Amino acid sequence: MIIFAYQSDGKVYNSMICLPGTLVGFNALNGVVPAIAILLLIGCIIAVYIIFSLRKKLNDLQAENTETERINHSLHERSGELKKLLEEAEDSLKDKVKSLKFFRSLAESADDGISFYDREGNLKYSNSAFFRLTGLDSYSYNATALASLIHPEKKDYYDEKLRHLNEKGHHESELRFLQKDGSYLCLSTRSVVIRDENGETEGFLTVSRDITKLRKEHEDLIKANLEAETSIKLKSAFLANISHEIRTPLNSVVGFANLLLSEDISKDVREEYYDHITYNSEKLLQIIGDIIDLSRLESSQIRISNEEVPVGRVVKEVIEEAKQVIRRNEKNINLNVITRLDEKTDRILSDRVWLKRVLNHLMDNAIKFTLDGTVELSYYTQNGDLFFRVKDTGIGINKENLARIFEEFQQEIDGHHRPFEGLGIGLTLVREVIHRMGGKIIVQSEKGVGSVFTFSIPYIRTGGCEPASADTEKLQPEETDIDWSSNKCLLVDDNIDVLTYLKTILVDTGINVVTASSGASAIETIRNTPDLDLILLDLQMPEINGLDVTREIRKISSSLPIIAQTAYIFEEDKDSILRAGCDACLIKPILKENLITVMSSFIRTKPSSDRT
Repeated sequence: MIIFAYQSDGKVYNSMICLPGTLVGFNALNGVVPAIAILLLIGCIIAVYIIFSLRKKLNDLQAENTETERINHSLHERSGELKKLLEEAEDSLKDKVKSLKFFRSLAESADDGISFYDREGNLKYSNSAFFRLTGLDSYSYNATALASLIHPEKKDYYDEKLRHLNEKGHHESELRFLQKDGSYLCLSTRSVVIRDENGETEGFLTVSRDITKLRKEHEDLIKANLEAETSIKLKSAFLANISHEIRTPLNSVVGFANLLLSEDISKDVREEYYDHITYNSEKLLQIIGDIIDLSRLESSQIRISNEEVPVGRVVKEVIEEAKQVIRRNEKNINLNVITRLDEKTDRILSDRVWLKRVLNHLMDNAIKFTLDGTVELSYYTQNGDLFFRVKDTGIGINKENLARIFEEFQQEIDGHHRPFEGLGIGLTLVREVIHRMGGKIIVQSEKGVGSVFTFSIPYIRTGGCEPASADTEKLQPEETDIDWSSNKCLLVDDNIDVLTYLKTILVDTGINVVTASSGASAIETIRNTPDLDLILLDLQMPEINGLDVTREIRKISSSLPIIAQTAYIFEEDKDSILRAGCDACLIKPILKENLITVMSSFIRTKPSSDRT
């Protein structure tokens, strides 16, 4: 501090400098001293100011240092926290990378195509199955290329998918993708919207599955179901039809058989009734035979044999039977036969029985649907095949029905209002048999004009030599020459009606008849009757069937003739019958002529001079 003393005129007469802790005074009268004092004072002031400034600076620095230390301490703590967070982030990242690899591995191992698109529809991710299903790769993929592979029936697929995604958040569809080989792959696709934590749309995910095989199986099941339903309807109609077709001739058989019991009928009327019974019985047998043959065709049990067949003779037999049908139905139909073959060129290798049955079916069919007109049968050779043609002037067939007439149980008109009888299986049998014989059949027809059925079989000539016996009639003994009174036969059947019928047939032969109603009693009878000459054995019996009975008989006698009687008509059944030990086989119903003929092969007819 500086203190000044002033005079009355204003002059300083004294001054004093007060330093901290010091009081110094100057006499103002001392010349130069005041100036120096001022300078010193100024210097002191400056020094004091500097000291105070420095002290303040020092205090500020100390405060800043303290703050810095606090901040450093805080930063150190934050650094530890950041380090910990960094370590946690690294661990989390490792887990996420691991999870990402895991999920990517899952996506790659899936058979379904997985693809992710952004909001603009750009592909961001897809597994390898996606490219395999679409037929593209990561280099050739683009939206245009993918759209070009979709079947035209789904050309609006992308628009429809976008609309459903916006409205529902998901979309499902089935697509067909064009493959490199030209085929189509059927895919089932499901797309869903992917959103972030804020609910904003990030894109959408699509999963595509190959359902080509599943779709085919589904279509096959639908087709099989439709076929089954159609088959059930056809078989229902067939059963109704067969009931009618069987009951109609059976009604005639039963009806005329009852009329035969009348005592006041003449011989001519009796013969007429007998003809009706015979005709309808044969018709009934034909119906049953067709049904059995159809079953054999379906199970591939029909065998086509190769034997020498005189075609002209077979045609002659077919024409004679056709004439009987025409006469019986009282139709005005002319039968014509045209051929270019002679007796030396019409002998071929084929199946006589089936060839005749095919011709009979076609001729019966032509006569059935021809009310008045002409039926023509012609046959000729061409290009190594033998052709048969059956032409009629009947009602004809509509063109739209030509394809279905060869199907099972089918007629052009079905139901109770059909104007013609028949099971609807004749042409099915014809087609299948001709096919198995190595030929084919075609039909041409026009409604109201007529029909032409033409079929071919291989023309294999046998040399053209006529056999010594031109007739195919079986040599049957005259009933007046038969005397089996010294012979004995055993009839074995569990049906009393059959035993009565067979005994009645054999009455005129004079043979001694012993009967047995079971296999066990038959074996016992054979053991106790050593003078038996022949056994007529039914094969279907309870307890012990006929084949087992035959084997037991062969243990007793290896030479005793055994003639089997059966309703089974399959070739393999006949073979098994013969292998079991039977010497011959008769198919039911057994006609008197056939029975006598077969038995004559095993029983020697004694001349009159030997009779006792």
